[in-house]
Amino acid sequence: MAMTRFDKEKLVEIVLYVLNKKGGLDYYSLIKTLYFAELDHLAKWGRRITTDDVCAMPYGPVLSHLLNAIKNDGKDKELADMLHNVFQAPKNDAPYVLLPLREADEDYLSESEKEALDKSIAENSSLSFSQLMSKSHDEVWKKYFENGTGRKVIPTTALADAAHASDVMKEYIRENMELDKIFS
Repeated sequence: MAMTRFDKEKLVEIVLYVLNKKGGLDYYSLIKTLYFAELDHLAKWGRRITTDDVCAMPYGPVLSHLLNAIKNDGKDKELADMLHNVFQAPKNDAPYVLLPLREADEDYLSESEKEALDKSIAENSSLSFSQLMSKSHDEVWKKYFENGTGRKVIPTTALADAAHASDVMKEYIRENMELDKIFS
């Protein structure tokens, strides 16, 4: 899905929020922390924190636009430039660690989003690579990673399954997705 300028600005502020809470973080831990915050927020409130595609990749589900922009792969130059202006990576000492260059603008985040991010930071940001990989390799990831098609985007309804959302919440999510289709 294409991200709007606002979606990208919000994603940058979310990244800064997490990086500032931790004083820096490797990008794998950052992306997994955001992923688990997405699941928590989706199960509790029926909506995601970001509009980024979640893709099933070899090391687990990732926010794909964010990962591509951090790696500066050329797929979204605008987002990559926005991100690379707000964090630095101490290349030789710790090439995968991202250090924030400013505080996050929390006006982009709701209280429920900050709550989900804080919970995920507490539960996930200090886990090892192998612990995060194991935790994120659930049945939903397996279904979409092993299907062998395209980018392997995991739909929001499947993310709700991964989040163990209630049946009532899953129906609410489906109804809102239908309304979004009608009005977009």
